[in-house]
Amino acid sequence: MGPIVWFLVLKTIGANALLPFWLERVMVVVWPSSFWLMATDGIEGTPTAYMFIVLSVGANVVLYVLLGSAVWWVKHFFSPSKR
Repeated sequence: MGPIVWFLVLKTIGANALLPFWLERVMVVVWPSSFWLMATDGIEGTPTAYMFIVLSVGANVVLYVLLGSAVWWVKHFFSPSKR
C-alpha cells in the first residue's frame, strides 16, 4: 500500500519536484526498500527501471511479511492458552 500511495503523491505534485525532508523520511519508514529507486534515475520508462521498481515493491512485501510474522509469533507465544 505504501508504494502505491507514494507514486500517487509523486504523480500529484510532479515526479521531478523537490520533496520536503520530512516527506522523504516518511517514505523511508513506510517503504524501507525505496532506496532502490535511486537505481532508476535517468532510465525512467525503460524495462530496467520497471524491474527495479518491482524488486523494490517485492522486497517491501517480504519485509512486511517477516515483520508481521514476528509480531504474530510474539503475540501467540506470550498470550495465555485458550484451553
